[in-house]
Amino acid sequence: MKTKRNTFENGTAILFFMGLLFLFGSITQAQTLPYEITNNSEYSDDEIYVAIVGITDGHVWVDAVTGQVNRMDSSNNTVQGPIIGGNQGPGENGMYADCFRRLSDIPNKTIQIPKIAGCRIMISFKSQLYLYFFGHSGAPSGYAAPNLANPTDPNQGIKYELIELTYNDIGLWCNTSRVDSYQYPMGLEVWGDNFYKKVGELKKHNDILAQWQATAPNEFKSLLNIDEGIIHFPTKVEAFPKNFMDGYINDIWSKYSSQELAFTSDAGIWRGKVQSGNQFVFKRDSDGQTATIPGKPTTIEAMEGSGVMASGQRWDLVVQSQMVAAITRHAVDLNVPSGVLQNFGDTSKYYQTWPYNWYSKFFHQTDISFESQTYTFAYDDVYDQSATIHTPNPNNIKITLGGFEGGSNPTIGNVTLYLDCSFAGSSVRLSEGSYTMAQLEALGVPNDKVSSLRVQSGYKATLYWDDNFGGASLVKTSDDSCLTNDGDWNDKMTSIVVSRTGDSEPGLLIEAENYTSMSGVQKEDCSEGGQNVGYIDTEDWLVWDINIPASGSYTVEYRVASPNSNGVIQLEQAGGVPVFGTRSVPNTGGWQNWTTISHVVNFAAGQQKIAIKALTGGWNINWLNISNSNKTLEIIKSNNTKKYKPQLTAYPNPFTDHIKLRFEGKDAKITIFDVQGREALPTTSIQSNKSIKLSGLSKGVYLVKVDIDGENITRQLVKTN
Repeated sequence: MKTKRNTFENGTAILFFMGLLFLFGSITQAQTLPYEITNNSEYSDDEIYVAIVGITDGHVWVDAVTGQVNRMDSSNNTVQGPIIGGNQGPGENGMYADCFRRLSDIPNKTIQIPKIAGCRIMISFKSQLYLYFFGHSGAPSGYAAPNLANPTDPNQGIKYELIELTYNDIGLWCNTSRVDSYQYPMGLEVWGDNFYKKVGELKKHNDILAQWQATAPNEFKSLLNIDEGIIHFPTKVEAFPKNFMDGYINDIWSKYSSQELAFTSDAGIWRGKVQSGNQFVFKRDSDGQTATIPGKPTTIEAMEGSGVMASGQRWDLVVQSQMVAAITRHAVDLNVPSGVLQNFGDTSKYYQTWPYNWYSKFFHQTDISFESQTYTFAYDDVYDQSATIHTPNPNNIKITLGGFEGGSNPTIGNVTLYLDCSFAGSSVRLSEGSYTMAQLEALGVPNDKVSSLRVQSGYKATLYWDDNFGGASLVKTSDDSCLTNDGDWNDKMTSIVVSRTGDSEPGLLIEAENYTSMSGVQKEDCSEGGQNVGYIDTEDWLVWDINIPASGSYTVEYRVASPNSNGVIQLEQAGGVPVFGTRSVPNTGGWQNWTTISHVVNFAAGQQKIAIKALTGGWNINWLNISNSNKTLEIIKSNNTKKYKPQLTAYPNPFTDHIKLRFEGKDAKITIFDVQGREALPTTSIQSNKSIKLSGLSKGVYLVKVDIDGENITRQLVKTN
């Protein structure tokens, strides 16, 4: 769910998310979902208040005790609220909606909520909030929400948090939010058909406040109101410097008045320049579509995603959201030459160069937020950094007040194995990839009959059940390494992921930019996706840590590009001795025109550091691949006959918008599944080394199944944005 910052003054009807009704159609109330609230807070159940507001056929509220859906009406305003500075609210009588219920009064602390749009589950502590209902439909309609920027708001001094959600025929979208402030730790977990995900804070409230006090830069210290225990978004605090980002914004607008900014996004590659009137005009490579930022934003507009950063039509808003995120994270690299493609999705560059929104960086820290996902500004969902959870088939939801400190125990998770499966006297060896239980059944692995798991050399077995964050583990240490089923596996496994333990095995693709050390080179965006290593001059070098499982002959392939004809690669052990071999680099016609070259070398077994050195420079490298010259044994059938399969390499992996598959064979078909076993790309014919566009896939892990001349091979793929 796209969270756009919503702040409303008393007397203003809230009409957020109405567009979802038009996008998804009318919303019925026939189906409900259970939302369980777990109290891990310092407050007792009778000190916690809950209200649910949203949109079905109009503006409604849900009684948390009975589950009854009610139309909003001004007659609901029967609760006397505080009058601060003479503010008697929209009804001019100090009366507000009777829509909050104590957690102690909610049966089983579980609320049944129907399909609904623009919904907010509001949770307050020690006092209910004071919302004013205008009406179900017409004008005015909706409700007046808390507005802490208004010093006379009746909700001043009341600590509260909320869950935002939309649930319709397409699925559930929900999230926690830090877009306006952090007030109290929250956890959110969602279960669905073969689905589980959680987001939220990992520390107690006082620990979060103490960490903020100890680490916040001077410009951000005033965001904490220690008396209220609230950390406000920067632009909500008067003391925060209103020109904080101005220098960086000015530098961006100045540079790109004469140079070109080029960046990748989920909506294509955009190139832009600042024109008259400070308009930043972009054009998309694929179709010439234009998008405009109508003026240079202020610090507030850039941090909030407001004003000139939230105006215009569809593609204007797309580019504006990308630039809000890039400015917030300081992802626009002013040192990159004009026209060179920048990857705003490279999370390693976020919050590294001052100035940036330190408030966002703080809550994205892995010790604060689970897997660093949270919602700290309007466009934190750009490149999937937000706390949004989506599943098309939700089953139940848990909201944890006080965050996950002390742990949480979901009942559905992933099972991860790297192994041979033995059952009923048979054995199946799984090739590298991810498998759901349905896929395992199709391969002949019945979960309820698995008796033992045995790893082979170079592989690892890790089992997860009650949650998907820990479990039993098995690593190959001797010929009899084995894990025996004690009964806990049955009916608990949901998936298997097969992978190697070493950094490098025969058939492993090594991304060039993942070097452990280097001299003289630079990373840059690659036309094949991800990054490559370039600016390679004579005597420059790169090093990678690898593990060779057995001494012998290996084929080493290099993915290279060059407009020159005299480049030479030397493959060596780090330090220069021994030298494994050399290979000349051909003229490919350009710095991003790629080809694959190879040679055969001999490696000794064991962990080691390999390096490539430029005997002559003037070329780029995207990846190198180390493989056996023999075919790879993929499956041992239950009758112990051996079947050999063609070798398959998928690259780049991880990928951003496309992949290529390299294999031997004439007729090949590909099918891609997500980690829940759902078909993400229908079966289609492919050719070796031909690009397969996958920009429509969401970020995550996928299983690619390739049928080559009747033989099936699987590989795991990772999409990074």
